[in-house]
Order: sequence, then C-alpha cells, then structure tokens
Amino acid sequence: MKVLFVNPYISDFSAYDLWLRPLGLYYLAATVRRYSSAEIYWLDALDRFQEGIKINGRSDGRGKYRREFMQKPPLYQGVPRNYCRYGIPVELFQEKMADWPDMDVILITSLMTYWLEGLQFTLELVKQRFPRAKIVLGGVLPSLAPSEAQSAVPVDRYVRGYGEMAVLRFLQDLGARVSAGADFSGPVDFPFPALDLAGTQEYAPLLTARGCPMHCHYCASGLLNPIFSERHPDDILAEIKQRRQDFHSSHFIIFDDALLINKKKRFLPVFSRLTEGGNTRLRFHTPNGLHAREIDPETAAVMHGAGFSTVRLSFESLNADILRRSNGKVKRKQMEAAVSNLERAGYHRGQLGAYLLFGYPGQSMRDMEISLAFIRDLGLVPHLAVFSPVPGTTDFFILQRQGVLAKPLDLLQTNKTYFLYQKSGFSGEEILRVKEMAAAITQNNTKSLPG
Repeated sequence: MKVLFVNPYISDFSAYDLWLRPLGLYYLAATVRRYSSAEIYWLDALDRFQEGIKINGRSDGRGKYRREFMQKPPLYQGVPRNYCRYGIPVELFQEKMADWPDMDVILITSLMTYWLEGLQFTLELVKQRFPRAKIVLGGVLPSLAPSEAQSAVPVDRYVRGYGEMAVLRFLQDLGARVSAGADFSGPVDFPFPALDLAGTQEYAPLLTARGCPMHCHYCASGLLNPIFSERHPDDILAEIKQRRQDFHSSHFIIFDDALLINKKKRFLPVFSRLTEGGNTRLRFHTPNGLHAREIDPETAAVMHGAGFSTVRLSFESLNADILRRSNGKVKRKQMEAAVSNLERAGYHRGQLGAYLLFGYPGQSMRDMEISLAFIRDLGLVPHLAVFSPVPGTTDFFILQRQGVLAKPLDLLQTNKTYFLYQKSGFSGEEILRVKEMAAAITQNNTKSLPG
C-alpha cells in the first residue's frame, strides 16, 4: 500500500516562514512507518529547503515564502491588502507527483481554518494526479470546524484530534498490515517525528508537551489537546541527542504552548542538563511565546546557558478585560520581573520579544498605545499578534451571538487580517499607526545590540 502525506499551500494576505513545520504530520508519518506495512511518500508545499527551491532567508531558518497573487474572494474585497498563494512552484509540486506510482491513500493536513482556498487548491492537484486514491483530511480544520470542513472540502474520511490510531485503523481496513503493538496511551509512546522527510534537518521542530492547562478565551489549544500531556525528560533529551548525531541539527524550534508550565518536572531537568559542560552550540527558538510569570532567576539562567536565542514572551495586553480573558496570563510586575531576570542571566533587552494582541474585540487605540509604551520602556521588541476568531473558542461563540460573525460559520471570516480591517473597530489609519509605532519601537530598542 502506498500512502502520500501532504502539507498544503497557504492562501492569505501574508505568510512568513517563522519555522512553520508540519510537526503533526511528521509524527503521523513516523507512526505509519513504524506500525504498518505502508510505503510512504511525502509532499510539502511549504518546505522552502527541498530540492529545486532557491533558498532565501535568515541563517537561523526563517524566511519568506514564494508567493503568487490571487484574486480576492468577494468577502475580502474591502481589505486593502494583496491576497496570495504561498508555497513552492506549482510546477515543482506536479513534477514530484508525476514521478511517483499511483497512490492508495492520501493524508492531508490543515492548519488555519481560513487557509481554506490553499487547501482546496492542493486537493485539486492531488486528485487530478491520483483520482482513485482515498483521501483523509486531518489537522485543525476538521478538529475545530467539522461540519464546515465536510461542506467545503469533500474527501473520503475526516480525522478530528490526534490521528495516529484513526489512520492506522483506516489503513488496516484498506488491507495494510498493522502491528498489534501500536499503543498511544501515553505521551512517550509516539516515535520521534520523521524529520528525515524534511528538506533540511538543520532546523528541527521539538515538542516537550501537548496542550496547555490554561483556558484563554481566544485560544483553541485546549480544544485540540484536551489533556495536557508531558513527555519524560529522558525522552526529550534522547530526541535532541538523536537529532544532533544523525542529522547534525543545530537549531531546535520548540512548538510547545506551555513550555515553562510545571518547569521543575520537565523544562529544568531537560535544559539544565544541556548547560552542563559549557557551550552546547545549540540554539533554541520559542516562536509560540513563553509564560513570563514562570521566568524566575533559575529559569532565566538555564535558558541562557542552554542556548535559547529567540525568546518571545506572551504579554498580550495591560487591558484588564483582556487579562481576564487571558486567564490572568501575566501582569505588569510579573513581566518586569521576567525581563529583569533574563537580563541578569545575560540577555540584552533588545534581544527579547513580546507578543501583543491587536484587534481583539473591544480593544481601543488607547489600549494599544499604553501596551506599546510599556513594551518600549522595558526595552523589548513588540510583535503584534493579530486576533483571529478561532472556531470553538469562547470568544468565537460570543462574536457569533453578537452577530459579528456569520451563523452558520463562513470559514473565511476567521481570517485575522479580514477581522482586523473589517470587524475589529480599528480604522485603516489606526491600524497603520499601530504598525508604525511597533516598527519605531523595534528600531529604537534594537539599535544598540552588540554585533
């Protein structure tokens, strides 16, 4: 049996490769490889490092995607931004498929619910080449919006949540041999993700826990991962060691939503070990943001010693209502203490970033000015986290009840840029002003960095 794994194109107003990796698909591929007789094929429309692509970007692995301009859907006509498809050249995508035999099963993932058109475009390409293959859709879209997924993306099977056992059962029903020993009852039972399928292994994704125990009103982590499941430190260290030895990976991108929660159980045992013996020459990046209130002097010292080079803190806002909806994630004094601890550990403040929510329902221009001023005075780099109404979250249902979002749901309405320009209450002039303020703060707070 031949099984093709597909990571689809993006359709959006903007997209940037901030170490975006289909980690769930890597895990699934490793599972199918270990526990079934299926022959695996891999096709990633977003992999900038595969053969046939001219690589542009930073030395740490970040960079711009190739893009093609698209016609905006009617809903987006009022958004003053270009709309594009992001990913590898379509010709290369088709050439890869042309060289392969017919597939029996195609497993395609999904991420943002509003990247719908990129997903549909990808499905059209694979269906044209493999018309008899059974197609399974998993990932975020069928997990958070199952009925909308079935209407917009007709395939043979939909998988909600973790897909390992569901996919193995599906393959077995189709005739593949599946090992009776497959068991995913615990967080350490998963094989290491199949990083060998990626175009480069230098920048390796790493997950130390699934989910988050907090319940922010705008976040779907608890819906996608109902149980906060932590890996054992020895298992995490073994994966890092294997990546270094077999693939010579030097950058690790941590995908955790709550890396520092229960830090004495998981974070400190792992990364304090990596500081032993001096410089590890490894670099760790936290694009998902860290809980600042967990960064005490010991944690800050371990982060610096282990090689955390991209540090972004989950700040969100100083607005009291947003703080409440963020489950009280971090307060002013906790943020100040975290930055002070990181500075004493050896970081320069201009190296540190902070996420600020922008376009959140009820948020005002004054809220943004106050929060940006706070970040400026702390010497941090602001990163605007534009609000997106994620299906299934508390905020999403509130917006539907208020009539801000359509009912039944139009998936394209969940696009963050569309919501910012059309639904947030911020004018085009105010949006530009906020972006200019953030850029000016970034420039000022990074100008004195060494090197």
